[in-house]
Amino acid sequence: MEVVDTKKNRFGSTDLMLAFVTLMWGLNYVIVKVSLKEIGPLLFNTLRFAIGSAVCWIILLTKEREIKISKKQLIYLVFTGIIAHGINQISFIYGVAKTTAGATSIILASTPVCVVLLARLLKLEKVTMKTYIGIIISFMGVTLVVMGSGNPFAGGIEAAKGNILIVVATVFWSIYTIMIRMYFKDLSTIKVTTYSLSFTTIFFLILSAKQVLQSEWASFSTAAWGGVFFSGVFVLGISYILWNTGVHRVGPTRTAIYANLPPFISVLFGWLILGETISPMQIVGGFIIMMGLVYSKNRKIEEYPPIMKDQACKSS
Repeated sequence: MEVVDTKKNRFGSTDLMLAFVTLMWGLNYVIVKVSLKEIGPLLFNTLRFAIGSAVCWIILLTKEREIKISKKQLIYLVFTGIIAHGINQISFIYGVAKTTAGATSIILASTPVCVVLLARLLKLEKVTMKTYIGIIISFMGVTLVVMGSGNPFAGGIEAAKGNILIVVATVFWSIYTIMIRMYFKDLSTIKVTTYSLSFTTIFFLILSAKQVLQSEWASFSTAAWGGVFFSGVFVLGISYILWNTGVHRVGPTRTAIYANLPPFISVLFGWLILGETISPMQIVGGFIIMMGLVYSKNRKIEEYPPIMKDQACKSS
């Protein structure tokens, strides 16, 4: 059994990098509200993925001389971009449209649990009890943040359908995170992110072709376009590279725990920027989320021997 160096598990540059990602994702919830008033969700995703892909290609061509990939890697990247990531985004879009933001946040907070289960099932890493406790603490914090704004599960049958779609989105985001660790050890995170986002963009272009051709582009305001560019450049392009880097450096489980911070960050920025209310319960919830991260930060990540990980990849 291989034990990863515990220095990798202390707060450092990787944690700051992932904190930046959660900051961008949390701020994204506030900023895109303006864009979605004028641009439909499907078209919005198509535009931001196109911009995110372009940003990644610029970074890739600037940083690396070799951009070729093997046929086997191409197949995995197509699956990652279209199946894992594409389904995640489609489920998320239509799920959010049917259910409440609070219910969405609580369900998405189960991402670390889903990642842990997949990592154990595929024999990627063994997680200690300390990490499980950290995940539970973080989940409790998200619940307080959401409950502080009212009943998150209101809405009847339509909301229930939306909740199911968010569960599907959570599962496929977890699959995406796991695949980054399983199949792309020989590729740089920049290359993996660039190709996977490119295939996701193609996927969305096909789905939204009619909207792309019929939209009145001149009618979109500067603020709406600003949200599209912010989401494409920072939330997708840069943040996805950093997220995938985190998966490579500290593993999928510890990286996934950071996915619980955006709900609190969005509430905080909604209060600071939009003048929305923030309750004492939500503030306490934010601190509890961070306590969960701090509690689990010094864990030892026990990995299965490389031969077993290879077998896991072949059998999946």
